Amino acid sequence: MNHRGDDLESDDEYLNQDWHDDNEEVEVTVDASATKQERIERPVSSKKRSGSAIGEPDDEEIVTTQKKMKTKSPKNLLLEAGKDVQSSFLWAAFNHALKLQGEEIDADKFTADDFAETREKAGISKYEKSMATYLKSGVLSSVKRMKKWKVEKSPMIIIVCASALRAVAVLKELSSLNIRAAKLFAKHMNVSDQVAMLENNSYPIAVGTPNRLLKLIQTDKDVKGEGALSLDFTELIVIDCSEDKKKFTVCTMNDTAPDMMQFIQESVVPQMKKRKTIKFGMF
Repeated sequence: MNHRGDDLESDDEYLNQDWHDDNEEVEVTVDASATKQERIERPVSSKKRSGSAIGEPDDEEIVTTQKKMKTKSPKNLLLEAGKDVQSSFLWAAFNHALKLQGEEIDADKFTADDFAETREKAGISKYEKSMATYLKSGVLSSVKRMKKWKVEKSPMIIIVCASALRAVAVLKELSSLNIRAAKLFAKHMNVSDQVAMLENNSYPIAVGTPNRLLKLIQTDKDVKGEGALSLDFTELIVIDCSEDKKKFTVCTMNDTAPDMMQFIQESVVPQMKKRKTIKFGMF
C-alpha cells in the first residue's frame, strides 16, 4: 500500500516521531476562559507515536495482505501463464522423468504451437471449476464433431488424471455434455474389459490414469503395432493439473510422472511427428 499521499501535519512531525507512545497517558488541559467551541485538547506528553498512527499498516493488515498474496496455487499460476510457460514446464518434466528411467528422448522440444488455445481470451477463473466448460471454451476445433465422434479405439479427447478418484470427479463434471466417455482407470474395470470396450465402441472422450493408459497402448497390439488404445485420430490430450495436498500434479508426482511421460513418449510424440492436429491442453 502506498502511503505517500497520507496527510501529515508538518515535515517536523514526519521526521521527529519521538512524541507519542501507544501506552502513554495523555493529559488534557482546557482553557477555562475559552468558549465551549474554542476549548482545545492538547497532548502534553512528547513520547513516540506508533507506526500505525502515521499510516503504516499494523500486524493484522500485514497478515491479511500476505494471505491474499498466497491465494494463487502453483496450478493456477501455470494455467494463467500461457502456452509458452506450459510447454517449457511440460518439456522439463518430460526430460526429467525419462532421464531418471534411463530412457532416450526421441522428441523435439515442446513449443507453444503444441498446445491448444481457447478462442476466448478469458482468465482461468471463468472455466477452472468445470472440465465441461473448459472443453467448450475453444480448445476443440468443433464441439459438434465431438458429439458425433464415431472412431473406434481412438477417442477425440483423452483426459489424463492423477488418480481414479480424480477421474471419477472429472467424469461427473462432463455429465452435463451428455456424451459417452470411456473410463480408462483401474477402479471397477480390468484391462481386458477396457480392451473389449474400446474395440467395440466409439468414445468422444476418454478419462484415464497414466498407468492404465500406458497399458492400453501396449496391450493387444495388431499387425500395425497399435494397441487397444490408439491415438491415430485423437485431437486433444488434456493434462488435468489437479493438485494433491503437497501441491504435486500428475506431471510431478513420483507415482504418476514416469508413466505419464512414458505415455507421451510412446503415443503422443509419434503422432505429433506425423500431424499438427493433435495438441496438449492443461486444465
